[in-house]
Amino acid sequence: MNTNIISPKQHSLIDYALTGGLLILPSLLKMNKQAKVIYAIEAAILLPYVALTKQPVAVKGLIPLKVHQKIDPFNIAQFAAQSLLPAFRKNRKELIFNIAFTAVAGLTVLLTDWKK
Repeated sequence: MNTNIISPKQHSLIDYALTGGLLILPSLLKMNKQAKVIYAIEAAILLPYVALTKQPVAVKGLIPLKVHQKIDPFNIAQFAAQSLLPAFRKNRKELIFNIAFTAVAGLTVLLTDWKK
């Protein structure tokens, strides 16, 4: 049974949605200032990384998809680790959001068909 059900295009669209979520949702959810700043910085780093990966909805395909595939687990580990920072650990809403975000990003990577 093939569990890789997300195409590279779908993966990229999810990445764009997750990046947009990092920019918009912390303010809508009235998160603390530190979490908002951390997420804004992460979005500023992730957006070019997603937009420049060679995939069907790239702005300009400069980063090979295989490189993106190798970097993604480090991004997910970083999101998981930041749950230990006071901005998240000491605030229930921020902690739940960060764990959920990490889970969605992790599932996206695990379920992507990187061979397409």
